[in-house]
Amino acid sequence: MIQDFKGKTAVLTGAGSGFGLECARIGASLGMNLVLVDVQQDALDAAEAEMKAAGVKVLARRVDVSRTAQMEALAADVQTTFGAPHFVFNNAGVGSGGLIWENSVKDWEWVLGVNLWG
Repeated sequence: MIQDFKGKTAVLTGAGSGFGLECARIGASLGMNLVLVDVQQDALDAAEAEMKAAGVKVLARRVDVSRTAQMEALAADVQTTFGAPHFVFNNAGVGSGGLIWENSVKDWEWVLGVNLWG
């Protein structure tokens, strides 16, 4: 079991807010290298600034986790920057809201794309 997290690399999707952001804060407090991933650029920028201010190495990427090509590009960036990650936290998740029988096929494709494939 890993007891020294300093310098280990964590990839966190949904890192711009909520659970993903809190995991990033914990990782920063442990001295980890952080790969922050989110679809919302403003939230991602704020998270990146916060983690850099904590003094850790950060790679931040705006990625739609439901898009295979974007995820493959992210994987290549992570490998180039930090090597193979030690941890991957798939925190990105969405819900379409409303009554499920009123959701369109497009709504379901979005939910499944992020929550299942992402």
